[in-house]
Amino acid sequence: MHTLRNFWRIAKPFWTSEEKYPALLLLVATVAMTLGLVGVNILNNFWNLHFYNALQEKDYHGFLIGGLQFILLQIGTATFTVAAFHFQQKLTLRWRRWATHNMLEQWLGQQRYQKLKLTENEVDNPDQRIAEDIDLFIVKSLKLSLGVLTSVVSLFSFLHILWQASSLVSVPFAGDSFVIPGLLVWIALLYALAGTGLAFWLGRALPRLNFVQQRREADFRFALMRLRENADSVALYQGEAVENQRFHQRLEAALENFWALVKKQKLIMGYSTFYLRSATVIPMFIMAPQFFAGAFPLGRLTQISAAFGEVHAAIAYLVEVFPELAAWKSVVDRLIGFQERLDNVEVKSGVEARQQRDGLAIHDLDIWLPGGRRLLEGFNLSLAPGDSLLISAPSGSGKSTLIRAITGLWPHAQGTASYDREQALTLSQKPYLPLGSLREALWYPKPPQADADGAVRQAMQQVGLQHLTEQLDQQHDWAQTLSVGEQQRCAFVRALLTRPAVLFLDESSSALDAANEARCYQLLKQHLPDSILISVGHNASLERFHWQVLELHDPANWSQRQVAPVV
Repeated sequence: MHTLRNFWRIAKPFWTSEEKYPALLLLVATVAMTLGLVGVNILNNFWNLHFYNALQEKDYHGFLIGGLQFILLQIGTATFTVAAFHFQQKLTLRWRRWATHNMLEQWLGQQRYQKLKLTENEVDNPDQRIAEDIDLFIVKSLKLSLGVLTSVVSLFSFLHILWQASSLVSVPFAGDSFVIPGLLVWIALLYALAGTGLAFWLGRALPRLNFVQQRREADFRFALMRLRENADSVALYQGEAVENQRFHQRLEAALENFWALVKKQKLIMGYSTFYLRSATVIPMFIMAPQFFAGAFPLGRLTQISAAFGEVHAAIAYLVEVFPELAAWKSVVDRLIGFQERLDNVEVKSGVEARQQRDGLAIHDLDIWLPGGRRLLEGFNLSLAPGDSLLISAPSGSGKSTLIRAITGLWPHAQGTASYDREQALTLSQKPYLPLGSLREALWYPKPPQADADGAVRQAMQQVGLQHLTEQLDQQHDWAQTLSVGEQQRCAFVRALLTRPAVLFLDESSSALDAANEARCYQLLKQHLPDSILISVGHNASLERFHWQVLELHDPANWSQRQVAPVV
């Protein structure tokens, strides 16, 4: 029941959204086609009766009619199968599109993707949960639910045939014989329940093994992706042997769990194969004495055997799909875990964000680490348009954390921060260049302006990227194509194009030589005279581009001093 509650918690948003009416129509159509298949199976059961009776009686005319009926039944089966598949896939497509967009909005909303990384129990591989687990959840949920529906309808449809057939079986006792009402039904029920119970016991470890397998496979893929993203660094360190060892460790962990999963699946497969196939001969052995005594014809025996198989298969459905059921449960567990982390992550910063058109003001700002250690206490700051501030402190003192707290990205803080948030931009040490054209990367996160091609080329030339001006509309993974220094200069182009009112520079020139660093800062001072610049850096050479220097000493001790900047 816990898994079913989690399933409904994940599925409910879609089935109560604006998509519910077209989705319900597709679901009704899928169910109708599935029930049509059950109807064809019922007709096929009666076909067994008449066709095999015709064979036994050597009725050639009845045989030909049976052959024609068989062709029509197969056409009906094919039609309903294709139609059910069509509507089910359309529903899957619509559901996956909505569910993926919905989870992406939650993940990206209020910058949860970033805040999840700051928590102690960060979610593993959110990309897999969004891209793969949602698809598996929908596909398996529809398949299993339609399978249950088919089994229930088949069970009640064939129970009547099997109950009536039980009257043909007489049980000898004490020199007499008597009929047990519904004997074949009770035998099918007991056989299925015993088999299902044993299958659940044998496969009780499958959900956990499937959960672990998905996680370890995702970890292995993530390690491969990390090498591709950091190929230059690994090559410079000549760390291939270490990386290969890590790959082997993660691969072996996945394969070890995979083999444990295979061993359990072999046990279930062997048991279920014997169990399901043995059910087809049970009614024949039960009814053999009456059949050989001439109590009923071959067609009746065939019909009863087929009906017994349908009833047994309907009851034993869970045995047949137990491995899929285990995989489905693991997917539900992974998605509900991700959903709970999205719901519970602390998205609001303790710093009160206030919109202020001119200037920047920080009041009573306290910052601490997740473990409780204080980084800053009672911090105050006031800057007017055109002011520039350099934050200087040893590594680990909280310089970058101060920027994150002011911009609302650090949840472990309190105080107030007032500035024009709608016209603010942060340049980080490792610039983000999205997939797409270089032009789109330079304007990110804003869309490129069609009439600003001249401004783009001029800014690129000013920062020393003139060799890239002819590649503005080329599609590349620019984060892998450009050096870190080139990427940082692209970020300065971004600032020159978007002209923010407040610009945070978090060691954004760390990969530049002194000449290029000076050139980029001079461009900012020249083209953004009214912008507030707040820089984080270690180089003393940066002081000459700022009006003030903020030095952090300890949580309650900091100092500001004026400098004479270069104009």
